[in-house]
Amino acid sequence: MPRRFTLLICLLAALAVPVAGAHAQDSPFAPLPPASTTPQQTPTVSSSTDSGDDGGLASWQQVLIFAGGGILLLGIAWAIISDARSVAPTGEETDEQLQSKARREEDIKRRKAKNRAAAKRSRAARKRNR
Repeated sequence: MPRRFTLLICLLAALAVPVAGAHAQDSPFAPLPPASTTPQQTPTVSSSTDSGDDGGLASWQQVLIFAGGGILLLGIAWAIISDARSVAPTGEETDEQLQSKARREEDIKRRKAKNRAAAKRSRAARKRNR
């Protein structure tokens, strides 16, 4: 039943689509249609009592916007530089830092060896269970 209903909707949608396409899309190599000529209207000049203010920003507002943007950029630069200086290596390592680094490297090597051994055992188990 849902298939018939879907088929009926598709047929109705296909019938609702206009058969004739737009004339401009018949052939891309067809000549252009003639240009329509419309009478030119003369612009009317009206005297206005505006003082020339177009509703834009005043100069002091523009200065405030640019100053705020500059302060924002300086603040971002200061945050980046201060963070970079706090985490940058100094070149001189203490004995405690060297020992900590050696412990981390040993731990990494031990984990790798343990993971390799586990992978080797699981490969052998897969081969046995084929």
